[in-house]
Amino acid sequence: MAQDFYSTLGVARDATDRQIKAAYRKLARQLHPDVNPGDDSAAERFKRVNEAHDVLNDAKKRKDYDEFGDNWKHADELRKAGASGLSRGGNPFGGAGSMFDLFGNGVRGGSDPFDIFGGGQMRSTVEGSLDVSLDEAYHGTTRRVSISGRTGTRTIEVTVPVGIRDGGRIRINPDPQTEVLLRVNVRRSSKFTRKGDDLIAEVPLSYVDAALGGEVEVPTMEGRIALTIPEGTQNGRSFRVPGKGMPKRDSEDFGDLIARIKVRMPDHISDEHKRLFEQLRELENAPASTKAEGS
Repeated sequence: MAQDFYSTLGVARDATDRQIKAAYRKLARQLHPDVNPGDDSAAERFKRVNEAHDVLNDAKKRKDYDEFGDNWKHADELRKAGASGLSRGGNPFGGAGSMFDLFGNGVRGGSDPFDIFGGGQMRSTVEGSLDVSLDEAYHGTTRRVSISGRTGTRTIEVTVPVGIRDGGRIRINPDPQTEVLLRVNVRRSSKFTRKGDDLIAEVPLSYVDAALGGEVEVPTMEGRIALTIPEGTQNGRSFRVPGKGMPKRDSEDFGDLIARIKVRMPDHISDEHKRLFEQLRELENAPASTKAEGS
């Protein structure tokens, strides 16, 4: 099945060379066979990523692909046959004789030689939506979706690019006559709130650790990490952990993780705790001179 090279790399059609290279390097690291031993799905995606990069990283190949889509390998022949005018909405029969010669006297595998151009018809656009989890938006994923168009109902593979945001769009051209626009809905996570490329996580902290300071575990998309909390930490205070947020589109960088402290008070306290709290209250209410003498 033909693939959309731009969707494969997770970049826009007007992406710069730098953006294409950055997206390729990131995906290549994630999908390399050495990182995913025995994973046939990763190996297949790795192959597709390399193919997409080979074309989009070459100025001439990219120009041919943008003009002729899946038939980019025959760009020179199609131009000679007068087909380039068709892709731009011009005269589809400029040089028609050479075009018939190209496809073997009008027959190519038993099909109409103009099938690849949809008989000169305008491109149809199919719109839809796609739900993904935050984890899928973080790592990227592939989905198989069914679409209905002039050629009937069929199933296509959709590459969800790494770092896509809620409401982001994926554009696919499964054939020269069809354009698929998918709006991505990123489902809410029970662990994180997303703000741009940053992730916000509420971190429960005991009142004792809040007062005395200590170490607390903080969730990230790749597992839990330890965060040192200073003494006297107030409820609602936030700590920023660089590079632990969402991957940024068309970049090797990541957003930040914001750990927001939520101080927990116990539902019930023991008599010993009450006694200690009473002592603490007496200390807090004591005159400043008395505190200085006791220190």
